[in-house]
Parts: sequence; C-alpha cells; structure tokens
Amino acid sequence: MPSVLGLVEEREAGARREVERLRSEAARLAAALGEAEAEVSRLVIARETLRDVLRGESAGPGGAVAIGPAGAMADGGVRVAVPTREPGMGLDVLPPIYRELAQVLGASPEPLQAGELARLLGLEATVSVVEGVRAKAKRLVVRGWAVQADRGRFAWAVVRAAA
Repeated sequence: MPSVLGLVEEREAGARREVERLRSEAARLAAALGEAEAEVSRLVIARETLRDVLRGESAGPGGAVAIGPAGAMADGGVRVAVPTREPGMGLDVLPPIYRELAQVLGASPEPLQAGELARLLGLEATVSVVEGVRAKAKRLVVRGWAVQADRGRFAWAVVRAAA
C-alpha cells in the first residue's frame, strides 16, 4: 500500500509537469501574439497609406503627409499633417497628439510598447486604441521623429541619437 507522502509527491510531480507544459504553451502563444500584433500594425499602416493614395494625397510642403481630408471625415477621422523631422525642428510643429506621443517617448529612458504608450497618454488600452497609438508611433518613425528600437518598441529619435 503506497504511503500518503508518496501519493502527494506523485501528485506534485504531475502538477510540476503540467506547469512546465503550460509555460511552454504560454511562451508559444506570446510569440504568436507578437507576430499577430505586428501583422495588424502593418495592415493598419498599409490601409492608411492606401486610403491616402486613393484620395490622391501625397507628401506636401516640408514632406508633411496628410492623413485624411481636411476637417472631419465621414468615418470620424480628422486630417493632420506630420512633417518630416529636419535639424532644428521643435515638437511645436507636430499635431497635438503626435507632440504628446513624442513627449512621452522623450521622457522615457526605455523604449515603450504601444500599450504602454496608450496608458501613459491617459488612454484606455483597448485593442483599437493601442493599434491607433502604434500606427501614430510608426508614422513618427517614418517621418524621423522616433525610432523602432526593437519589435514593437518605440523610442524618441532625438534622445536616442544623442545617446
């Protein structure tokens, strides 16, 4: 007849195997999630770019890219222009949300993910809000205001260039 201690040890060993299996599965899912988030981000940027191209919009003076038509759009968006960063430009040339995003990036000693940026901007970190923040951060990268430090992390280009 097995001892009570032996039975508990057997159950503990089984529980440890299950924990390891679940950890492995969680790591696999985290990697898959990262890839899926990156794909969504690429598609958001592609959709926005395609909308601009189909509307006939292009880079304007100073390399500013118009995002949507002037004023309120039918889908609720608003037109903003993000200028290409040139030496001596201050954050004051950026539209307000982009300026706030650049200030958050500049204040952080570490690169930030879109979800962290959304929270630091005081926004609710829902999927749509985070994807919007990610698209704005990527737009800042394209225009030279920020850098993509690594997969899904953004940093302020001005700070990183001086470091």
